[in-house]
Amino acid sequence: MKSVRQDPSVAIVIPVYKLALTEPEKLSLRQCMTVLSDYPVKVAKPASLDFPELRKEFPSIEFISFDDDYFKGIDAYNRLMIWEGFYKSFSDYEYILIYQLDAYVFRDELAEWCRKGYDYIGAPSLHRDEFDKLSDASKDIFASALSGSRFVLNGGLSLRRIPAFLRYLKIYNMFYPAWLGNEDMLFSQEATRLIPMKLFLKLPTWQEALQFSFEKSPAATFEITGRKLPFACHAWERYDPDFWASFIPFKPL
Repeated sequence: MKSVRQDPSVAIVIPVYKLALTEPEKLSLRQCMTVLSDYPVKVAKPASLDFPELRKEFPSIEFISFDDDYFKGIDAYNRLMIWEGFYKSFSDYEYILIYQLDAYVFRDELAEWCRKGYDYIGAPSLHRDEFDKLSDASKDIFASALSGSRFVLNGGLSLRRIPAFLRYLKIYNMFYPAWLGNEDMLFSQEATRLIPMKLFLKLPTWQEALQFSFEKSPAATFEITGRKLPFACHAWERYDPDFWASFIPFKPL
């Protein structure tokens, strides 16, 4: 039996809220289990659901239950992702990789990303129509827009350092009102806006974050990164599936 890598201490956490997965979701899961097979994988699920088919196909997966209310829509999921109790559930690890099933991993660089020492990494979530028109000026337009923005690092495929998140949430909840927006905005945009909160999360530059993951405008991003694929991508069916068809073995509708 293949041993699970222990150093650095990282687990993959896959939120799953329904029994029937779509074909792209199955593809995403199988790719994760193949490429990142050296790491422990946890499925975060509603307490009321069991997953006999997934348990049979992937016996190494550990299933961790949370209250059903956390899986009843986007707002509920955001509450789960900013709840200290969620991160305490994985306190045996230094890092977790949140891997929603609209992500797709290309190669195993997970340990290398953990060793960089960032507290939170995700794809820079920025989009304009001109980014999808690959003119000679597209790189300059893209770079200029990113460099002048407090961009969101998307949480759907994201690396999170457990001690830093617990410290950040404890202090945030002590001094600020309850967060009501998207959870990834709290850990990227808001973390850079508030003083002294920005001292508590170490974030990458947008240039380095693009090496971790693409999301919006993947064709333009591909050019900006020297036509090199990132570690993984997020929301590939939603944002330019025709571009991803060259790299992901699934025919877009």
